[in-house]
Amino acid sequence: MSKRLTSLTLLVIGLLVSTMAHSQIVLGVSKQQADFEVGCMYPLTGPSALWGNDAVVALAMALEEIHALPDSPKIRVYVADTMGKQFRSREIATGFVNQGVDVLCGVVNSNIALEVSQLAKQYQILFLGAGHSSARLTEDERHAWYFHLNNDASQSSDAGARYLRDVKPTLEWQTVSYIGPDYEYGHQIWQTMMTSLDAYNVEYQIKDEFYSLLGETDYRLYIEALLADPPDVLISGHWTRDLVSFLEQAARSGLLDNTHFVNFDTGGGYFVLSRLGDILPEGVVLSGRSHVNWPDTKQNRAYIEAFFQRTKRFPTFIAQDAYTVMKVLEAAWYQADRKSLVGLHQALPGLKVSLPEDPQGFQSYIDPVTHKIMQYQAIGTTQQVDGFFPATRMLGDWYAYPPSSLPD
Repeated sequence: MSKRLTSLTLLVIGLLVSTMAHSQIVLGVSKQQADFEVGCMYPLTGPSALWGNDAVVALAMALEEIHALPDSPKIRVYVADTMGKQFRSREIATGFVNQGVDVLCGVVNSNIALEVSQLAKQYQILFLGAGHSSARLTEDERHAWYFHLNNDASQSSDAGARYLRDVKPTLEWQTVSYIGPDYEYGHQIWQTMMTSLDAYNVEYQIKDEFYSLLGETDYRLYIEALLADPPDVLISGHWTRDLVSFLEQAARSGLLDNTHFVNFDTGGGYFVLSRLGDILPEGVVLSGRSHVNWPDTKQNRAYIEAFFQRTKRFPTFIAQDAYTVMKVLEAAWYQADRKSLVGLHQALPGLKVSLPEDPQGFQSYIDPVTHKIMQYQAIGTTQQVDGFFPATRMLGDWYAYPPSSLPD
């Protein structure tokens, strides 16, 4: 498989029209130089274009780092525009298989990822999931060809349950309510939260459960009901634009002054913080898959600075999810007994890899049974800060939780 290069320079070949009739961005080495090819699926246009654009920047950063090293794998990456549409994504994934790529990667939406995962199983091609949150892919839909390379909803909810356990003596909270979107992700957040609270022997009383319709933007009725009888803790399962809309309305209504609001999955990502600015009060508890200002390590600072230098903005968590794919492939290549796709596949279970989101002294690793990456989950409280424009609030007073499959 290995081919010698005359140059290790990252080649950004640019936009082209493929035989699949979809626009692609091509990154990395030439086809003749490549040890293997990766087909990534992200939205590059439409309302979710930011996620895909961040992924492309991070993929390019990782490839540049990898190709600068001697004896590194030489990788060619195709990034196709899903536009966030399910049928289009299925077409792209099938096209990548027919094109002969060696690895599939990416996908932001969990329902799309489930389809791509089944395609990977059918054709026995590696799929490195990066960007989606559903735990189903490593539970009842688990198979040998799928690996999940970011914390999923079950991991973030479990860390959130540990946080609520740890702050209970201080906050003296008793009652909880839940609000989230009415589809699998929203229900999974709450079900996992309750399971973990019970596993950690946390006493709580449920006041209300609310599920908003997909695409709903007016949360006044839910907010009025919550204000009528506020819980001690309001657990949120909304994410990105939906969470921004809810927090805007909740802050202006006074709801955030009457309950402890928490969102443990993606609410603490830079996207939400940058959209809310001064509307977001201090003292809101949020978490995310990666953070601009945590951990305070040389590796994370270098990653954030490199991204900012290229874009003049701070990265979303989707960027580090995509970056992780390339760093995992690099680590697997070095650790593989055979420098081949078979060797890569065999090296992934149990693989350790150092990532920007790892705190000092810890390495992310892939659980050999579930094929799920195991990482810290950092939970913080909003504080007023300078230096992260357009965000005026960032997270601090961190509670950082190592990966856990059993109560600690």
